[in-house]
Amino acid sequence: MKTIVRVAIYTLFAIVAVSSGCSKISNQPAESPEDVVKKFYAYIHEGGPTTLGEAYKLCSTKQYKLPEDRFKDIASKYSKDMKITVISSKITKDRAVVKIECKVPSAFGGDFVQETDINLDMDEKTNSWKIDFTGETQPDSRQERSDKTGG
Repeated sequence: MKTIVRVAIYTLFAIVAVSSGCSKISNQPAESPEDVVKKFYAYIHEGGPTTLGEAYKLCSTKQYKLPEDRFKDIASKYSKDMKITVISSKITKDRAVVKIECKVPSAFGGDFVQETDINLDMDEKTNSWKIDFTGETQPDSRQERSDKTGG
């Protein structure tokens, strides 16, 4: 009898542990931060008012809301030959950072290559990652310098 009770208790604990682990997983957005960044740049690459509108929907409004017409004006000037490669990503609570490599053909021959971090915010309403297009969540380099120098 004691064995049956013990097995029942262990089974109950196992079910609770598994179900609580599954609920945490299901709270994560369906799309990873990397996928959002790839989709964003695919829309930018395609251009046009409809796809730029879709790219705009992937932008965070948590810190600052850039008007859609201003966003489209900026994004329409991106090079159509730009190639984006995701290098890495890191998720910390409700923020994610995706490191990308951006290649643009140079007028002098070859490619201009630059690595940059793309910050994303978790949008709780839609349970999705949104790109910080305006850079509001980027650390202020002037503040960092003054903290290091004491001024």
